Amino acid sequence: MERFNYGDDRFWKRLLLLGIILNIIVCFTSELGLDTQVKMAVDENGALPWGDLRPEVAGVSDPNDGGQRVVLPLYELSEMGIKSMALFAFMGILFCLYKWAGVRSASVMSLSPALIFSVGRGYEEVYLAIFAILAVMLFTSILSQKRTVMQVFCGGIFFMSMVYTKGFTDSQGVVLGAFLLTALVLLWRKALEYNSKYTNWMHRPRRVGAVVSCLTALTMLACGVLQVNPTLGIIVEQPVRFLTALFFSILDVVFLFCLFGMAMWPFVLPLIRALRDVEDASVAMVAGYIAGLLTAIVVYVAALWSYESNLWAADWPGVIWTMGNNGRYATMLFLPMVFLLQLVKKNVDIPTYDAPESATKSVVLTLILLLPLSLLASLHGQTTWTDDASTAMDLEDGDHFLFVSEDTLGMHWLYTFYAPLNAEENNITGHWRSMNSNWDFELNSSLSHVETLVTSPDVTFTPEGWILQHSGEADLLNGKGEWRVLTRNEPQAFLSA
Repeated sequence: MERFNYGDDRFWKRLLLLGIILNIIVCFTSELGLDTQVKMAVDENGALPWGDLRPEVAGVSDPNDGGQRVVLPLYELSEMGIKSMALFAFMGILFCLYKWAGVRSASVMSLSPALIFSVGRGYEEVYLAIFAILAVMLFTSILSQKRTVMQVFCGGIFFMSMVYTKGFTDSQGVVLGAFLLTALVLLWRKALEYNSKYTNWMHRPRRVGAVVSCLTALTMLACGVLQVNPTLGIIVEQPVRFLTALFFSILDVVFLFCLFGMAMWPFVLPLIRALRDVEDASVAMVAGYIAGLLTAIVVYVAALWSYESNLWAADWPGVIWTMGNNGRYATMLFLPMVFLLQLVKKNVDIPTYDAPESATKSVVLTLILLLPLSLLASLHGQTTWTDDASTAMDLEDGDHFLFVSEDTLGMHWLYTFYAPLNAEENNITGHWRSMNSNWDFELNSSLSHVETLVTSPDVTFTPEGWILQHSGEADLLNGKGEWRVLTRNEPQAFLSA
């Protein structure tokens, strides 16, 4: 460690440059993520043309039931357009962070494996980070005391934009939610004006954080009980599985992605100790904001794992390994955390990212441990075998094909064929069946119009009357094994008819 002159800003500028380079490289080495390719397929009515990701009949897609999804307009762009937008937004964050906080916090953020992962795959974490910091800054009116109501309302818009980005509400919901949040924040501020024993706790960051965290958890539990959202509904439908998932979600979100993935652990204990003696309404609001968001992310990730694993009949808790990257949602908390550390430092002398003091060695050590993951995320990126399979498929206008795979992420993988096949223009329809369904029987009944069959590396069975046209090997990170493209044997099909 002594070889590194980590007290010199030049050292951190080199790390920042490295992080920028890795984020640029990943745009060329990584294919778009599965979720991104799904969102690119959403039509103007918010429906998925080949069927919803959560079919009514397990293991069977239904092109007539496209569901209803809300996605950001940027997913109408091309693959490079989506990546360029994410990269441009991320560079803007780094620039503002460099000017606002310093080179060290910007360096830590630039080398985040989760954010490199997200930029290359076209995920929304970059935009969530922007919305998260703008919302809390406007709620607290830290930057300006003028036009408070308008600031708070704009903060509500940015906060609800996070909800919109994840598809939980539409544009009307954003506006209505912003009005509600404005009323709550203004009511909170009005209560602070009364110097009474009933409002003293509102100046205490630790108490506010605990209260907001509990209220957030109770609200999400109530949404589950009332079945407001099917994902949260799993909380009451399978409480044991959810509680198990909650334990792993805390490990994933809090410890892996927050404390380690964002080099946050050297600052947490000093911050918690310092907050014990701080009485500041703005600090309390920011602490409550972070606590609420963190609780929401932990609960949601646990519910998502439980719901999806149940839907896919996946091994539990083994499926967590497949979905562990959902902890990346926590990256939106990095900027609010930097903001909170700076606010507290005005009252108590504590280490921050850009004035780490004794925490410097710990931060540098964490970055060194993270660097192999950052390099892997950048230099390897997302890979899929479906591009090669799409090229091997000889489909004409109006044709149908069947994709057979295991249940886990099966519908997500189906939509990786959508863009390569130029399905919208060529009027191509894709169908999906679980490898555990009677898909071979359906090929001669409900799917008799299908002439092309694609099997994932998990499927080795060849139905009667089908011949191999092309095959290839999936890479290690996609489970290895042979994928196949098969077509009907015309003479056999004729004889059976």
